[in-house]
Amino acid sequence: MAKKLNIKEFCADNLSFMAKNFVLLSLFGFASFIASFLSLKYVFKHQIGMMFLYTVFCYFFYYVFVSLYYEQKPIFTSKKLVNSLVKMFVVFALSLSAVIFGHLFFKLLKYMAQYLIGFPDIYDFLKNTYHFLNASRMGRFLLYIPMLFLLTFTFFIPGFSWISTINEGDASLWSAYSKTSGNYLKITAVLLLIYAVLPFISAVLIAPTPTYLSISNAVLTIIQLVFCIRLYDFFYKD
Repeated sequence: MAKKLNIKEFCADNLSFMAKNFVLLSLFGFASFIASFLSLKYVFKHQIGMMFLYTVFCYFFYYVFVSLYYEQKPIFTSKKLVNSLVKMFVVFALSLSAVIFGHLFFKLLKYMAQYLIGFPDIYDFLKNTYHFLNASRMGRFLLYIPMLFLLTFTFFIPGFSWISTINEGDASLWSAYSKTSGNYLKITAVLLLIYAVLPFISAVLIAPTPTYLSISNAVLTIIQLVFCIRLYDFFYKD
């Protein structure tokens, strides 16, 4: 039987965990800040190279963080590296497939708008609503919610199987969905807090300079890592 997530208790527990491990988390945050700052500073001069290096850094940053959290020794083994990379590609492929499907779906809607009675008006209404929302920061935030709900199913929940490859647990995608069954909306709410509300607040309060953006990114990176790992703990630990 799947566990039931209590969002209030879960968030309070995570804040307590971060307070107790403030020094160690700050060191990881500083490393994230440096990498983010350098990538933003030099991205316009070496766009492709910096994006590639930053992507590689992020992957190993997450890998090392998860390994240290679960006290995995040694941190790097050929088996875990290969399994985690394969699983990450699977998760990305699943997420990308959903995005492509969504794109094709809206292309189909546009095509149907020419032929179905009354549908052109509906399509124009949806298109105008989208452009209206996309014109404001709050509107983009509202558009972000359904996208995040989709990513919950295609990226974040399957991502638990990636953590399992490092923690040497049950790494099947089926287990990720079955263990979290009945909690999809609550997981989306937690992810909405991490990936929508907090970035929205930081975007309003922080000036868009490399330094401030890097600080914001570092803080959000640590918060989302802690929350996602402990979400995994909640559903996977007996």
